[in-house]
Amino acid sequence: MTNVLAKELFDRPQACFAFVYSLNLGDLNRATACFSRDACLITPDATAVYGRDRIRPVLSQLIARRAEITVESSTVLTAGDVALASERWTIRSIGVEGSRFEQALSPTLVLRRIEQRWKLALAAPWSFT
Repeated sequence: MTNVLAKELFDRPQACFAFVYSLNLGDLNRATACFSRDACLITPDATAVYGRDRIRPVLSQLIARRAEITVESSTVLTAGDVALASERWTIRSIGVEGSRFEQALSPTLVLRRIEQRWKLALAAPWSFT
């Protein structure tokens, strides 16, 4: 395996893990930077939020609720500068009424390579079926 190929294999999943890691740390700037400028985030009520600047407040709400995500599994398929990640998450956070709750999620994430870096282009953490 060449060094370039080895680096590629580690970079793709790391883009997804970087988002989770940043969110778990409560680092809004880093979590937001994991998205491309024109990204789309699908919220739990199936609202499509377009653009990094509009995604930021949604991530801020997750951080305010002390969301903690554990990645149980991750599979990434790549075609050129686009990748599809299918993951299994457990998310723990503070609910509306202040009690802690846990939810199992199967997010779908589409990544795009921009200037040699993988960014989230579409994130549907709560699914959209």
